Amino acid sequence: MTQEISFGRILISKASPVVIIAEAACEHLGSLDVAKRMVDAAGEAGAGIIKFQMHLPEEMVPGSIQFWGGSMDEVLARFNLSLEAHQELIQYCEEAGIQYLCTPFCAAAADVLDHLGVGAFKTGSGEMTNTPMLRHIARKGKPMIVSTGMATVEEIEETVSVLNGEGARFVLMHCTSAYPPRYEQINLGFIPQLKEKFGVIVGHSDHTPDIWTSIGAVAMGAKVIEKHFTLNRGLKGPDHHVSLEPPEFKGMVEGIRKLEAALGCEKTVHPEEQVVRDWAHHSVVSLRTISIGTIILPEMIGVKRPGRGIPARYLENLYGLVVTREIPTNTILQWADVGGKS
Repeated sequence: MTQEISFGRILISKASPVVIIAEAACEHLGSLDVAKRMVDAAGEAGAGIIKFQMHLPEEMVPGSIQFWGGSMDEVLARFNLSLEAHQELIQYCEEAGIQYLCTPFCAAAADVLDHLGVGAFKTGSGEMTNTPMLRHIARKGKPMIVSTGMATVEEIEETVSVLNGEGARFVLMHCTSAYPPRYEQINLGFIPQLKEKFGVIVGHSDHTPDIWTSIGAVAMGAKVIEKHFTLNRGLKGPDHHVSLEPPEFKGMVEGIRKLEAALGCEKTVHPEEQVVRDWAHHSVVSLRTISIGTIILPEMIGVKRPGRGIPARYLENLYGLVVTREIPTNTILQWADVGGKS
């Protein structure tokens, strides 16, 4: 079982904080300046990683792909970043204090990224069944974050077997590859099943247009959250309709941090609760004046707030005991006020 993965500035483990990835995709619109602004904004919003994409158009059949953003050929012609831009972004991320990550969409792109010195690889759901490419990347000996959208359980099993066979260190990302999916299609309950079945760290790659299922994934055990990110949906990048703007992304990060702080599994009385407990609990009290030496009868005592005396649960245990002092009406009884049975 992979208990810990580290690369660059990033540590992913059971005990470490949730790692949050801002998926820049092509929302930079092919502009290195915009990409750098996205780096800064993602860091300010609380992301630990900003992820870009590397497409090599010559590795696709021309004119063969139409997706939600239009023709893939046209999108890449307009928005693809150059090799030099990726080189500069790696350095810029290092200086900005955020981890650069990139998804290669073919083995040749993985080779380019490896040559650039990336610390890890993120593979998209489209590569889940591309076992030759996954083997190729695994043999580079760097950690992998592997999305599982569009895959059957049997296909995930095959991919995990391939990666384990190569000795890879990897995170499996639960994912629904619809843009956007319906909430009924998210199935966050599969996250703990992935953890149990494959014994690896599990994350969640989210394509909804808001923050809620990403936060919910953390409650289900996700240790990595990937969310599409844009400076401004008005720029109409290919993935703008499933991307968060910086204030929304920051709100998601804050929600995740608050939630993970609340995920403890102990039950104890906290100091702040003790203050409330003292007045909110009930004590045994006298319902009338009780003289010293009197045997306590049920009609003499009851329970009232606050909880600074004999706890209410002992009410019936006091029947038949003898009081040891004069007790006025509405007195909170203490154990010193009663003795043994007569």
